[in-house]
Amino acid sequence: MDKYDIAIVGAGIAGTFAALKAAESYKAKVILFELGHKPGKRRRFLEGFLGCFPTGDGKIYTSTEQIAEYVDGRTIKSASNWVMKQFNSIIKNKIIKDKLPNVATQKKLDASNIKIITNDYIQWKPESIHLLSKQVTEIMETAGNITFSFDNEVTRITKQKNGFIINTTANGDVFAKKIIISVGRSGWRWVNSLYRDFGLTIKDDIASYGIYLECPANQLKELNYSHCTLIRDDFELGPFNWNGTIIPEDHADLVIAAFRSNENRWKTDKVSFSLINHIKVEDGKGIAQTDRLGKLVYLLFNDRIGKEKVKVLSKENSLLSQLPEFNCLNKNIEELNNIFPNLINKASFHAPNILPLAAPIRIGPNLETEIEDMFVAGESGRFRGISAAAITGTIALESACKK
Repeated sequence: MDKYDIAIVGAGIAGTFAALKAAESYKAKVILFELGHKPGKRRRFLEGFLGCFPTGDGKIYTSTEQIAEYVDGRTIKSASNWVMKQFNSIIKNKIIKDKLPNVATQKKLDASNIKIITNDYIQWKPESIHLLSKQVTEIMETAGNITFSFDNEVTRITKQKNGFIINTTANGDVFAKKIIISVGRSGWRWVNSLYRDFGLTIKDDIASYGIYLECPANQLKELNYSHCTLIRDDFELGPFNWNGTIIPEDHADLVIAAFRSNENRWKTDKVSFSLINHIKVEDGKGIAQTDRLGKLVYLLFNDRIGKEKVKVLSKENSLLSQLPEFNCLNKNIEELNNIFPNLINKASFHAPNILPLAAPIRIGPNLETEIEDMFVAGESGRFRGISAAAITGTIALESACKK
């Protein structure tokens, strides 16, 4: 049985940056598992090297607020600076400061107890993402302490006294003293099953599902071209994405509405934004309910992303109206229509739209779980976004090496 100091499960942004940190700064013997394809191989699905970065819209939101709920500021700053150094080695990253909606709209949102979160970001193009992939791969191959294991599924992880036995479809059984779970969006079902098996899941009582709205950009002038996210306890709206196109985000048996804007072929005169409801589920199976509703909507629209007018939904004549769980959308849409006039008359919506996130678990300040020597990063720890994935991947690797 092959033995390693650290196994990283998932080679998306979080897993890749964890492995890159090991290659640049440590001598630990590391194996990087990935269900999808190796670097440089064209792919359609999210699985594969760098995860969703090559198929997304290229925006890197720079906020570290969600990480600060677990990790101290000094550690975050150190990891963030190192990540930005890697990014800057490809292109000079110019941070685009986000704007606020106009004052009148801010007052309306405040009156509805809706919080405005601005999203400063860095914009990448596909050619720069390709260069990053090439450079990162060369660094890890040159270092010699990283073993790549692509097109390989991890089927089971078993905790031993001094480490973990990892069963795979292509490599057989592998032993690692420590493990980092970073399977990202494409592995959300797998990681939820893993957490259940290890008894890590806590308070899985929220289902997060909704629609992706789209309307002419000139109908939302009051937003002042802000990329902000609007949040209240029961829903979140945004980020607002300007002048791009709704595209399918492919999962194994489900396609979720997503957004792309980083090439001229995606350019439009529209603004697109997600509306996600957070609904309490009494039986404590929020993730399962989210998955179920995503699949049902996908079937309603004949195994593709559905598109209908919001006006049809508001009159309960939509295909989506057949599912009573979506009735709460109309109340939110009516409220938002008072803030953004003509939203009902001018907007369309795409479905399904869900948050494919890991269930909540307890995470320590070094990103270690309640299972000793098991660390999490990226969306496997519910840290959303490319920047957060890269930073938490870096922190998890350093924590594993230093412990």
